[in-house]
Amino acid sequence: MNRQKQSFDSCFEVFLADTPESKKIHYQLRYRVYCDEIGFEDKEQFPAQLEMDEWDSRAVHFLVRHKYTQQWLGGLRMVRHKGHVFPFQESSITHERIPSGRYKNSVEISRLCITKEARRFAFRNSAIDAPEESRKISFLHDYRNINRNIMWGLYRAAALYSVQQGIKHWYMLSNPALAYSVKKQGFDIQPIGEAGSRQSMRIPYYLSAKQVLDNSLWLEDYRHDFRLYSDITSDISVDAGGRQVKQIGVISFVSRI
Repeated sequence: MNRQKQSFDSCFEVFLADTPESKKIHYQLRYRVYCDEIGFEDKEQFPAQLEMDEWDSRAVHFLVRHKYTQQWLGGLRMVRHKGHVFPFQESSITHERIPSGRYKNSVEISRLCITKEARRFAFRNSAIDAPEESRKISFLHDYRNINRNIMWGLYRAAALYSVQQGIKHWYMLSNPALAYSVKKQGFDIQPIGEAGSRQSMRIPYYLSAKQVLDNSLWLEDYRHDFRLYSDITSDISVDAGGRQVKQIGVISFVSRI
């Protein structure tokens, strides 16, 4: 079997969601992941199939798109504080108070989501008769690594944006297993508290935005800058392996029929 390793940059691109339409893509992805796929959120609370909350108006959103099928596969948001409070502070316990002067250049990283459709790409292999563009994602053949590759792409874009905007501090809620993966990749992720209840497995963590951007992971891959969604100017029709795909502007999704 011939598996030619390809880079994230050759297969995917990251966008800053700078329009209402592009933010809606993130809400749709979140609904698919958090409501349909893992049941983390109650889908009855989101009849429009858009998973959103009161913090989205204070957030910057990033999206990952597969270059060849044009499918949106994942996203995350960076949330600014409201009244010196971040979302994670409402559902966890921190060991130390955040200095009041730090809030102005801090964000919370949240609503990271990667669809099952992204993981489906991981099992394509170049020994099967498939279009060249489909084979270009063969480097993501390991099921356990697919989420991380897309997550690193989102982190890189968020770090670039942070440095451009003078954002120095990242906070996030994470389960220890994911935090371990982040730390293993060389990111200095530091626990700063504990879960807010026995039922929750997520605890608060801190990262330096500059330290994220300085990671050696970016030396060989993930080197492209993020693009603005508003820069997309043309609609593209997509045939996703013979399955019915609906195209709305540049929002594509596989029909459930």
